[in-house]
Amino acid sequence: MRKDNDDLRSEMTAMSEQPGRESAAGSDERPLAASADTPPTKWVLEDHVALGVLMLLGAVVFAQFLSRYVFNHSIGWTEEGARMLLVLLVFIGAAGAASRRGHIYVEILELIIPNKAKRWLQGFNNLLSAVFFGYVAWLAWQVGQRVWHSTMSTMPISKGWLYTVVAVACAALALRMARQGISYWRDEENK
Repeated sequence: MRKDNDDLRSEMTAMSEQPGRESAAGSDERPLAASADTPPTKWVLEDHVALGVLMLLGAVVFAQFLSRYVFNHSIGWTEEGARMLLVLLVFIGAAGAASRRGHIYVEILELIIPNKAKRWLQGFNNLLSAVFFGYVAWLAWQVGQRVWHSTMSTMPISKGWLYTVVAVACAALALRMARQGISYWRDEENK
């Protein structure tokens, strides 16, 4: 029994020492912060826009809280505005995360196939995701055109703007995913 625990512990330690992999038990030896040789994360346009939307969302939610619980009079547009900003934050943030390969995915098949096939599978997955998000962008654009003359219920803003921003963010996400898929196939990831 003791030998089995030692074998399991050494296997988990070996797994956690592989770059990008962590064991189920974790490891106290790995630092939480990035190491000195890790390059800093590059911010893209979507990250800056998402940060601005996040700050605006925080201000709207704070105004909603302040008006409701301090002044006992709710501002009508804050709930709808916060909901709209949250939707925008999700889609714009997803486009920014795609530039850093920050989206989650199932990697069980990648663990058992050879490196050459792994590269092709990653490229295929990224291109398939690009097609999906391109389709979502097209659908959001179509819905935005149909509801352009309809305004939000508490704000004099067209609902079309929301769908247009979602369409642009999904198109940016599709372009980033397609670019990554092509770079996997060209083997630019290992150079």
